[in-house]
Amino acid sequence: MKIKIDGKTVEIFAGARIMDVVRRYSRAAWKQVRTNEKKVYDAYGHEVALDGELGGGEELFIKACPPEETRP
Repeated sequence: MKIKIDGKTVEIFAGARIMDVVRRYSRAAWKQVRTNEKKVYDAYGHEVALDGELGGGEELFIKACPPEETRP
């Protein structure tokens, strides 16, 4: 199935979760998401859980966290 993340289409296996798409998209982005430097949002601007299911055709965005939410 195909998921769009930050404007780039990523081909991923059926049953993938958001964390799988982020890892396939970019190892650097995955590290930033894991360490709470960045978060993943849907096309409506809502933060999504990394274990969230995907059905195909979704559009996701990775954005920096506000400074008060980042971990040292």
